[in-house]
Amino acid sequence: MNKRVNTLMYITNVDEVEEVELRKEGAKGVKVKYLLHKGVGAKRVELRLFTIEVGGYTPLERHVHEHEVFILRGKALIKSGPTKSLVKTGDVVFISSGEEHQFINIGSEKVEFLCTKETV
Repeated sequence: MNKRVNTLMYITNVDEVEEVELRKEGAKGVKVKYLLHKGVGAKRVELRLFTIEVGGYTPLERHVHEHEVFILRGKALIKSGPTKSLVKTGDVVFISSGEEHQFINIGSEKVEFLCTKETV
């Protein structure tokens, strides 16, 4: 159902978006669906759906853009410098520009979360 409603609006279904392996150094068992991005007209913010397999983790990284994260499923440990925080289904996280971060699946099921990323 990837659908261009008009020149300004785009609608799709998460099941119709291709899931790809996150191929970054320091990542293990991470897949991502790029739901909204420049290719569909999103000029300022991307929306992505991440899935982390049991025992998997995202790279430990920092960058200029901030993130807003909503945990849809599972339990993860977020490392930010020396700080470690547990997050679970229903939690929301703000990661500011320049903040080091890594998500580690510490549960017995996949972790899924929505994450925004500035595109500018």
